[in-house]
Amino acid sequence: MAFLVRHETWGTIDSTVPDLGCGKPWETVHRARPGAPLTCRECQHRMVPVRSSRGLRFFRHAALAPKCSMTGGESIDHHLLKLELAHAARAAGFFAEYEVSAHDGSWRADVMATSPDGKQRVALEAQLSPIPPEEIQARTTRYEEHGVAVCWFGITPRPWVGSVPSLLVNPNGDKSSWAVSAGIARISKLDEQASFQQWTPVGDVSLADAVAWILSGKMQPHKPLSLAKSVLDITNRQWPSSWTGSTLHQWHIWWTASRYAEIDAQQDREYREQINLAMLRAESPMKAFRARTQIEQISRLKSLVLQQFNNNATRSSADFHIRIDSNYADGLAFYGYRWNGSGTGRDIKPLVVVCPDILGGRRWGNNVPVAFPATYRDQLSGIKDAWLFDLERNLIWAAEPKSSIVSAALASWQSATTDDEALPER
Repeated sequence: MAFLVRHETWGTIDSTVPDLGCGKPWETVHRARPGAPLTCRECQHRMVPVRSSRGLRFFRHAALAPKCSMTGGESIDHHLLKLELAHAARAAGFFAEYEVSAHDGSWRADVMATSPDGKQRVALEAQLSPIPPEEIQARTTRYEEHGVAVCWFGITPRPWVGSVPSLLVNPNGDKSSWAVSAGIARISKLDEQASFQQWTPVGDVSLADAVAWILSGKMQPHKPLSLAKSVLDITNRQWPSSWTGSTLHQWHIWWTASRYAEIDAQQDREYREQINLAMLRAESPMKAFRARTQIEQISRLKSLVLQQFNNNATRSSADFHIRIDSNYADGLAFYGYRWNGSGTGRDIKPLVVVCPDILGGRRWGNNVPVAFPATYRDQLSGIKDAWLFDLERNLIWAAEPKSSIVSAALASWQSATTDDEALPER
């Protein structure tokens, strides 16, 4: 069975388009008398036009055909899927050709989708029969070496699925359209308490939409980078049955939008940073603090904090003790003497904590001021008694300045009096 054959006069003709790709109707070759001069593009044997009971138009080899890849081995589902892939590519604005081969014979695409400017080529491969993962990976590599992207389409979970860019699809009952059953995922939090986001399946996608998204670049093949290595069903938190069937086979690559790939990459970067910080913290808490905050001028920071938080109890730099304190979220705690409320006794307590590790969602439950570089201003909402500093300008100030009693009273009076004309005359 083949969709493309060579006509002695018209060149290559395509049974899947109304005008055969050469401006001629199907009737000019189907049941024509005498028979149309059609030959196989591979073995040059005579070809016969056929229309199936379901209306599918194709060509088959005449009797006594030699061995040829077009003479058999492909099921009706395989041909129907190739037909659907070509229709989807054309609907997306691409040119689509069947059985396109490389010049060196290293590959032959079931359907080659080519952009109108000719710069982008994507092979759409219908792979319904079993194939070892190593072989399909080698075939994918050969495409990539020629600058051709590829997506493999199957209908049953098999060991090769998910080892290369692939989608599982299923036809509707009448096989008039196909839908994607596995291979597209998004990343999101499964619940609010989750420490990182997880991959979940995307359903209700038609094959036509999926092909359009692939060709337009709306989605891309992605290998998971972060700790989220699986696609989990939202209900049972396991691989979706449509992805793996009854096996324990797991996918290693799936299709997703670029924004989800970026989230995954960011999660991976943050995790690696945490590992590096943990190793630095074990070596030197101060090294870990410098790496996390990028603050190198500790002496200037100490002078600035002393200037702002000095009091009668803490008189000089010698009265300050600074250290990374795990009790204060690994922030740089500035300890100084404070009156303990009894006579002349003094207690050493933290006056301020610089850059505690609380901006990733951890709460600050300590009754101690915190200070961050001015560049952190937009990340401090909900943190009380926060301070900002700029070491280059040698400035430190409260993120939300406290109102004086007089200004607070004035604001209250102004909110109650909205119109000067409403005031009583003197």
